[in-house]
Amino acid sequence: MVNIRLIYEQLEAGKRQLLDTSLLGSRLALILLDNVAELLMYRALTIQFGFDDSFRPYGEPALSEWSKRRKYTPEERKAAEREFEPKTHILHMRLKKISSDDFIILNTCHRLRNEAFHSGTLRERILQQVSTLLFTTVVGLTLTLPIQAYRLPNPPLSNEDASFLERFGFKSAHSLISDQARKQFAEYLLADVLFDNSVFTSTLSDDLSERIYRVIETLGYLGETEDRSQIDRNLQYTQFWRQLGAKLVADGVREPELEGEYQKWQADGHARFSLRKLDGWQRQAKAIGNRPTPAGALAHYSGIDKRLAPLEDDIGEAVYQYEKQIDAQIEHYRLTKR
Repeated sequence: MVNIRLIYEQLEAGKRQLLDTSLLGSRLALILLDNVAELLMYRALTIQFGFDDSFRPYGEPALSEWSKRRKYTPEERKAAEREFEPKTHILHMRLKKISSDDFIILNTCHRLRNEAFHSGTLRERILQQVSTLLFTTVVGLTLTLPIQAYRLPNPPLSNEDASFLERFGFKSAHSLISDQARKQFAEYLLADVLFDNSVFTSTLSDDLSERIYRVIETLGYLGETEDRSQIDRNLQYTQFWRQLGAKLVADGVREPELEGEYQKWQADGHARFSLRKLDGWQRQAKAIGNRPTPAGALAHYSGIDKRLAPLEDDIGEAVYQYEKQIDAQIEHYRLTKR
């Protein structure tokens, strides 16, 4: 019975962390729920792979024909046995066992989980909402990717087994494997967990909109200007300098030829970031609040987030260096006035 308890008690622990509504509680919930999703997918694929292998012939040409009929490649299977996203790929794209919405939610939440787990990145504004969405999604997975086998505990039941059955409303371990049991588990877990799509989409929209506004504001701070045309030039010229300008200067190119090279580089559309692009992302971010499904909103959010995050990191480092330089100047001025 331990394999059933592993799934449902971990979901139960995730629910407790969610209902705590704290930032660190939401982080722990995200990590726990992501692991439950991976366990459910791993078990479903293990059974599928085992079933497919049972028909594997031993000689040619039957072996080649059998390989062609499989819905996944050997490389896809090998990757799915080790990693998270290849599991969702086979289950959605090849076997059609999870929906496109689940595919989007599981993969996006897994990337956020990796941030939270490996680098301690805490997206304070959205973490509670995202973890709640993942909870409802993973509870749904227990119905679409059910546990298909378990071992009955030897009598008498341990205190842990007895407590587990009592909490979830079962009279005996024999009744755990059935469609009705899975529904009973799901109803118990979903009780008191509220997910509002309008709140979710608004939260994602507000998070991105504020971040983009803050990026533009910080670019002005670094350039010591509020002139948008100057902010845009500074942003694009920095990219030009890194990609081409520094090399041109090292090769002996000087003004006004250097400015001409910049104008050509800009006209050719080499800038990864510009105020025009940021303004476009801002409009897209605001539109997320109108998305009808959480998966659609999350996919839209993730697409903008992936493009914005490198610029945020770059600006964060620039602010650190800029303010360190200011501190050094202040300290030098203080020492020279003694």
